[in-house]
Amino acid sequence: MRRRHRGYTLVELLVSILLTSIVVSALYAVSRSATDTFNQQQRTAEMQLRLRFAMEQIRADLSRAGYMSTPNSATDPRVCPRPTTAYQGLEIAQSSPNPTVLPGDNLYINPVTIRMTGNYVTADEYTVAGLSGSLLSLQNQTPQWARVQSQDEFDRIFGTSMSPRLIRIMSTSGQMQFAVSMGGTWVNSSSTTLPTIRLTSTPLVQGAGATSSSAGAGCGLAGLGVGATVAPMMMVEYQIGSLVSRLGELYPLDTAARAAKTDLIRREFDLRPGPVEVTTAARLVGEYAVDFDATVAYDIGNPANTIVAQPAMRTLAFGDSNITTLVGSVAGGAARPQQVRSLIVRLSIRDREQEPSYGWVVRGSTSALTRFHVFNNRTGAARVRSLVTEIAVPNLAIRNLR
Repeated sequence: MRRRHRGYTLVELLVSILLTSIVVSALYAVSRSATDTFNQQQRTAEMQLRLRFAMEQIRADLSRAGYMSTPNSATDPRVCPRPTTAYQGLEIAQSSPNPTVLPGDNLYINPVTIRMTGNYVTADEYTVAGLSGSLLSLQNQTPQWARVQSQDEFDRIFGTSMSPRLIRIMSTSGQMQFAVSMGGTWVNSSSTTLPTIRLTSTPLVQGAGATSSSAGAGCGLAGLGVGATVAPMMMVEYQIGSLVSRLGELYPLDTAARAAKTDLIRREFDLRPGPVEVTTAARLVGEYAVDFDATVAYDIGNPANTIVAQPAMRTLAFGDSNITTLVGSVAGGAARPQQVRSLIVRLSIRDREQEPSYGWVVRGSTSALTRFHVFNNRTGAARVRSLVTEIAVPNLAIRNLR
């Protein structure tokens, strides 16, 4: 009986504790590894979601570059008279200053700035009823005008005296000129009076520019401009930077992390006639973006000994110095954005955290951007995901200018 009720010995207890510890430790290691893998997959999925969202916004805006506007007001034969301030449907410039964090570690990252000009205010253009000096009246019986439901909507489209807006005026013969709108008076579709727009200057009418170097006798609006159309214009810009001073709630509380966070930012500019930022319209479209690059596919014209009008397409490599020459500012006279038929855009977004177990490796000149050094006093690196997409610019291509 005493043998039957005897307890465990100390050795047996120690062995059982050891075995249990080994099993628990193994389970913990497996569980932690699975949790880390799951968390990393979640962060990767989040990065990919941010990439797709940002790229879709870029695609939507690029598809409207030059919409109801001109690819290049300095050379477009339909622009008459030439505006003092040149406008272009598309511009690619090098970001200045370079917003890259720890540029000595994160090598070969040179983000660009993309600017697009066109009608980003509405999908409509509005028909002119008459012109009296600098006062333009609009027809109020059109389906397009029926969608303008209030004075607030009118002001959003045509601006106000405090916030003027550039408009494009297209004559019935297809010529366009640009003027600055100071807003005006809205009336509904059933009113017996007409809505009016106040301009800062009188639009050119046919014959008035006969002695000008940039306008001829046939340039401008015919008569009272009846049947011409007007459309608002503005500029949209994409650039990597920080909006911490405006949208501080979207940035980390940690001081170092807050300073290191860069994003792909979308800004809007009124043209009066030069660009003036609409500060309330700025927003983040790609959080934790670290690189933003673009190159172009463009029509170089008719190659020698080929059929007339046969296009010859060429695609430049990322970082090619000819990109800013081709799609830089037209103010210098050398840029030819009208030749662009599509953009190849590359966007890179990093993980929110620098991962200690993801070792930092210095990037080579031809290596893909897969890791980013956020803090030089902490181990590891942040993972990076990139997306490359070709986006057509139909409003430039349809004009077929070279």
